[in-house]
Amino acid sequence: MSALDASKAFDRVNHSKVFDKLVAQNMTNCILRVLVNWYGKLQSVVRWNCVFSSSFTVTCDVRQGGVLSPFLFNIYDMLIR
Repeated sequence: MSALDASKAFDRVNHSKVFDKLVAQNMTNCILRVLVNWYGKLQSVVRWNCVFSSSFTVTCDVRQGGVLSPFLFNIYDMLIR
């Protein structure tokens, strides 16, 4: 018996690799532009003891609970195999 801990798997999805894969699969430009605008300029901050860090660009992950997150993860998973 074996087990796989995939709890952090969604955090490892590289945005640019997913976009490249979608282009290679002839994804329509309209959908691709939506995804690039949604994920391509994602910014985040960290709050620790009520103090916020400077914002930084997020280049890997998919949104937790997002409807498209499993789809994007599967595209990425196919890419690295």
